[in-house]
Amino acid sequence: MSDNIATVALLDSQHSGLDMLTELTHSAGMVALPAADQHELAVLLNRTSVDLLVVNATSLDMPLVAIFKQLADAFQRAPVFVLVNEQDVHMAVQAMHLGAIDVMTLPLEPGRFKRQLAQYVAAQPQGFICRDGRSQQLLALAERVAQTDVTILIGGESGAGKEVLAQHVHLSSPRKKGEFVAVNCASIPETMLEDMLFGHEKGAFTGAHQRHQGLFEQAQGGTLFLDEVGELPFVLQAKLLRVIQERELKRLGGNETIVVDARIIAATNRNLQQEVQAQRFREDLYYRINVFPLKLLPLKQRPLDILPIAQFLLHKHKANMGATAASAQYNQEALNFLQSYAWPGNVRELENVVQRALVLAVGGVIGMEHLLVDGGLEDFMEQMPSEVAVTETPEVEVGQEQETAAYMQATGTDGMNFAYSMGRQPEPPVIGRGLSEVARDSEQKVILATLKRFKGSRKDTAQELGVSPRTLRYKLAKMKDQGVHIPG
Repeated sequence: MSDNIATVALLDSQHSGLDMLTELTHSAGMVALPAADQHELAVLLNRTSVDLLVVNATSLDMPLVAIFKQLADAFQRAPVFVLVNEQDVHMAVQAMHLGAIDVMTLPLEPGRFKRQLAQYVAAQPQGFICRDGRSQQLLALAERVAQTDVTILIGGESGAGKEVLAQHVHLSSPRKKGEFVAVNCASIPETMLEDMLFGHEKGAFTGAHQRHQGLFEQAQGGTLFLDEVGELPFVLQAKLLRVIQERELKRLGGNETIVVDARIIAATNRNLQQEVQAQRFREDLYYRINVFPLKLLPLKQRPLDILPIAQFLLHKHKANMGATAASAQYNQEALNFLQSYAWPGNVRELENVVQRALVLAVGGVIGMEHLLVDGGLEDFMEQMPSEVAVTETPEVEVGQEQETAAYMQATGTDGMNFAYSMGRQPEPPVIGRGLSEVARDSEQKVILATLKRFKGSRKDTAQELGVSPRTLRYKLAKMKDQGVHIPG
């Protein structure tokens, strides 16, 4: 990821003002961390780092100088942007004296405010997105080792962002003007991989009509990234070892010795120590590439990185999804889901989910129902409100909830059948109301009654009604949007 998504902390004790600042920050393509008072802000700043702090000084119940003193450490780590009343020159001067980078008068002009945000965060470091404390420690270590030429081995699960971290190391190093050349050792056949790495001379083999420079030569003066190095064939491991050790190579079919001037960064999702013990990976090569190890944690173990990465991916893929996706934003329930999901596929899975959501969301709002983490559309189709009228309603005796739920799940029917499952007759249609609306009302009453019976347990309610937990969550979210109070 070549671009980073800025995180902006917002302090405004008035809920309407805080909502407005949050919306403007989101529409500027940044992550907003809203706080209604200084204590809430302090908690946020202790959990994560921010690129900018926006303080509405007109809404505070304590002097601005006290706020600066109370949050002095955080204010020293990030620039502060203060909002003041148009006529309050004294407060504007005081804010600048206390160290604010700028002040802006209220009421805000949205376009100017967003431009100012972009201007203040433009100078922030770009590259590997990290807001979680453990990610920031890893990044600091990576940037330190980037200043040297030692070989790096990045470990971590598949899809966690190892190549992104390697690119950041390259861009943070004195070799940043050189090429960053990447190769996946697991995806290329052995014979082709040897040619790709070391190159060949004209006539070296049938079809070699001209000289070819390998990836080591292409990375001269820059960085060569060997992804999934644990998948490298055993025969090639010996050749790679010699190049790393001697810092020179010969092309296939050639006699010329070529000095190698490329930084080597390797990555693997395997435990190479175990691979060495199993004699699938050379021990001498392992020690050559493991000069400085960096371990990238799974996404679930760095939860504060999730939303900034999700925002980045949203803006990254908007351009490829047409005009309908240009204004797409996550709603609060979607953000809550993104934050709480375990992401077994790490950033790669998150990126897939974001792209699906941009395709499925209509109207620019990405809701929880659009976040298909399992990769299939079947669940999404199950969640879509049915517009098909139910022409027949089977007779169901009182107390047959489980049988009715099983029938619903098997047939895909909704609404009025729920009423029977609770042992009562469905309400008769009202003139002017469609059958689907009557069915929806009946369905909602049964869901609420079942929730109440299970004391708000979503899991037990979904099981009782014979629907998936995701379907129940979707229906509850729609009910909440309609102003229905949800038990539990």
